[in-house]
Amino acid sequence: MRALILATASGVATIPPAHATAQDSPRSEAAEVEALMTRVAPPSAAAVETFKSAGMKDVAPHGLTPPERAKVAAALASLPAFSKHVLEKRLHNLAFVDGIPGAGTGLTSRMEDTEFFDITLRASIVDEPLSTFLTTKEQYVFTGDGSGMTVAVTGTGTDALTYVLLHESTHVVDRTCGITAEPRSNFETGIWTSDHDMVPPLASSVAATTYFRRAPPVDVAKAASVYDALAQTPFVSLYATASASEDFAELVAWHQILKQHHGNLVIELNDASGKSARRWEPLTFPGVQKRFVNVDELLASEGPCPGLS
Repeated sequence: MRALILATASGVATIPPAHATAQDSPRSEAAEVEALMTRVAPPSAAAVETFKSAGMKDVAPHGLTPPERAKVAAALASLPAFSKHVLEKRLHNLAFVDGIPGAGTGLTSRMEDTEFFDITLRASIVDEPLSTFLTTKEQYVFTGDGSGMTVAVTGTGTDALTYVLLHESTHVVDRTCGITAEPRSNFETGIWTSDHDMVPPLASSVAATTYFRRAPPVDVAKAASVYDALAQTPFVSLYATASASEDFAELVAWHQILKQHHGNLVIELNDASGKSARRWEPLTFPGVQKRFVNVDELLASEGPCPGLS
């Protein structure tokens, strides 16, 4: 199976965490973040094996330094209140791994036979600029063709760690609250017919035939047609086309980067001389803007979440 940049998977642990019986009384933001920081722990054996299968070499647990812990705490504090609340109830471990990077960066895995989740991240993203992370990920889509053209992705407002935690924590929210499960929610109606199948008009789009949909990389000279097609869809990124769950995670992450961090997402196609030939801003795409209203409503209502007790 081709490994993607961010992924969800099932884990193998079977013992529920001791902190699973957290009190239901309201907690301050500082108390929530402190509680979440107590979940920082070594990665599970299953998570390590998943990173290895994604191409990472010399995988080993990473112990956070005090400055790194401060960055992780700040990233957790910036998550939506609803996400922090769900994580406090459902997060088992937050782990970090070192290694020579492969295709994997973040993994959200459900502990077998439990309602709890582990999030495991490549430790180097703690200090990685968001634009570096995004450009590296997007390069999986294209292959050199002699044209000298290149694709660069600029993300502003925050860093790679915050973006990845936004994305991965949304997987926990999704799987706890059943947002992309049957029956179809507002986030999927008219877009997805199952977790991996789009409605026919979208399935035939050039934007839905990239590496993230398990297609071979395309010539970089064709990038303009790919992003022009993306602009006609409801997807905030090419990675969002991977599945309904990845679509939802990307939508929420970029909604928060726009609304809370006042950031932006810019894709540039540069010619052989390095000059910008085309530019796209997915956060302004009409289909994406329309869906951001649904995210506003979800986070404002802090639910519904029948799976959270």
